[in-house]
Amino acid sequence: MLHRHRGSSPTTSAIGCALLLLAACSSSGGGGGNTGGAKGGQGGTGVTGSGGSSVTGSGGASVTGSGGASVTGSGGASVTGSGGASVTGSGGASVTGSGGASVTGSGGTSRGTGGVAGTTGAGGQVGGTTGRGGQAGGTATGGQAAGATGSGGQVVGTGGGSGGAGVGGQTAVGGQAGQTSGSGGSQTGGATGVDGGSASNCVGKAWPTADPTVAGPFTVAADKGVGPLAGYTPDPIYGDTQQRFNVYRPSNLATSGYCHPILVWANGHGDNPEQNPPLCVVNSATNQWCGTYPVIINQLASQGFVVVASLSTTTSRGNPLPTITGLDWLLQQAEDSTSPYYHHLDTTHIGALGHSEGGMSTCIAAADPRIIAIGTISGTSTITSLHGPALFICGGKDTTVPCDGVQTAYSSVTSQPAMFMDNLASDHGGWEYQNGAKGPDIFAMTAWFRVHLMDDTANRKYFYGTSCTLCTDSRVTVQRNSLMTQ
Repeated sequence: MLHRHRGSSPTTSAIGCALLLLAACSSSGGGGGNTGGAKGGQGGTGVTGSGGSSVTGSGGASVTGSGGASVTGSGGASVTGSGGASVTGSGGASVTGSGGASVTGSGGTSRGTGGVAGTTGAGGQVGGTTGRGGQAGGTATGGQAAGATGSGGQVVGTGGGSGGAGVGGQTAVGGQAGQTSGSGGSQTGGATGVDGGSASNCVGKAWPTADPTVAGPFTVAADKGVGPLAGYTPDPIYGDTQQRFNVYRPSNLATSGYCHPILVWANGHGDNPEQNPPLCVVNSATNQWCGTYPVIINQLASQGFVVVASLSTTTSRGNPLPTITGLDWLLQQAEDSTSPYYHHLDTTHIGALGHSEGGMSTCIAAADPRIIAIGTISGTSTITSLHGPALFICGGKDTTVPCDGVQTAYSSVTSQPAMFMDNLASDHGGWEYQNGAKGPDIFAMTAWFRVHLMDDTANRKYFYGTSCTLCTDSRVTVQRNSLMTQ
């Protein structure tokens, strides 16, 4: 399978040098991004970061994704990754913060008939999505643009008037005030919501520790082509046809006894979580590399995570991002009694991760306060707001998104625990073929989200403390900020 990461042609080398010169700017100035172009030389859309490495459309060279050869772009428009990008929940009005991204997520969702969404809570936070027959959320200025009602409650009205905002609680049916339980709401069983996240209605057992280097104990089921249509068009693979989502999850979700954390996956440019014929296929003979992520996604789902993955192949574009649309939908499903996800998801523990352009998308989505941990592989952009720990991984042999740019994004994080890891033997996509779950990138991502979304304290040894396990792993070099060395 390593044939896709062949040596560079003169054209490839020229593009790699251009990216290398720009990479150091990826996290300075306005929004920008380091992201690979289409795998195998897909032309079309160029993704340009203002201050980061650029992948140029409009007839310019489109840099390859997972290690494929560079080719000339076919004329797609150039797009600027914006560190202050507007990430808008469905149906709600934009919320203007005092300097952060404009975000309205489903934390303030109004669901039901006649309910009024968007009750204003502390600090000017406003919910966004409109329920059936309800009014749109209002606009707040001067506060953080958080996708939540009040300080973390949701409004759920059934024929009632506007629901009052509990300080961290959930408004009951009919518009009565919900119970107050701390700042951000608390999950039954002890998990606490963060920065506007709503309380989880799932009740489950505490997660035991598990080995992140092997498949987990759960058989994986895939719910394919579900949820709403979402994503920027024209799409590099699907053209003017928007796509839905795949959800990868434990097959015994209803009977496992656990509340399963959510992971939001973002594809690299021109890629999908798995092959989706006839347009999205892996075919080395025709240099097609769409559908290359089954190993990492199935590994995470086998460990107990519910992974919602957009089928968009340009995940850093659109307002809202397709990944945020998928998260909004899944959280609605968690409260829908007819859904297989009903009260089986830990909606207070949500992470996001992605590769290449998906790493750029993840950095933008990190502004959503519902996302409390992130991880990126060979792709970043300026982070305007972060609500939890961040893991940044690069490939030491990656000429598409050089490590310097990824390291710059890591260095910009000072208020949350952050780690930078250089996978010395990997190029832009080689990490996918390094001994499966035991490969540095896949095992590190598994352990990272077990620690931060499942409270698996035994796996903290890989990252935290004076002598972390990864710190002495000869396959990688790491840097950590001071919040991880204590």
